Amino acid sequence: MILLAFRIGLLVLLWFFIFMAFRALRRDTAAVAGPAASAPRAAIPRAHPGKSRGKGAPRIIKIVDGPLTGSHMDISTLQEFTLGRSQDAEFVLGDDYASGRHARITRRGNDWFVEDLDSRNGTYVNQTRIDQPERITLDSDITIGRTTVRLEP
Repeated sequence: MILLAFRIGLLVLLWFFIFMAFRALRRDTAAVAGPAASAPRAAIPRAHPGKSRGKGAPRIIKIVDGPLTGSHMDISTLQEFTLGRSQDAEFVLGDDYASGRHARITRRGNDWFVEDLDSRNGTYVNQTRIDQPERITLDSDITIGRTTVRLEP
């Protein structure tokens, strides 16, 4: 009888640890995804495709949300640059959830494209994870880790 009670107690303890591990995993996943993942899709403000926040060609890239909010870099003379946590990246994000060299932004003619550089947490354009170079405009929110950057005129 005591052996049966010990087995049941051990089984309950095992399931308790499994439950706590899944709870921690869920909390960490929600923290990495940020507040946009927990908000309903309809509540996320999105720009209309035909309307941009400003007029003209992008001249700067600016961090609009994240650890270094407000940081920006002039891109008017650049054809390509990398974003990431490493000091080797041309635009340093200061975000622990970004890879060292997380993404590359390239100009092709008058268009700009963002490409994920096989980062662990992925690169998102307007809350959609990308797996190939994606065209971006002044309307595009580029999310890398917990940081959101945007091209501005």
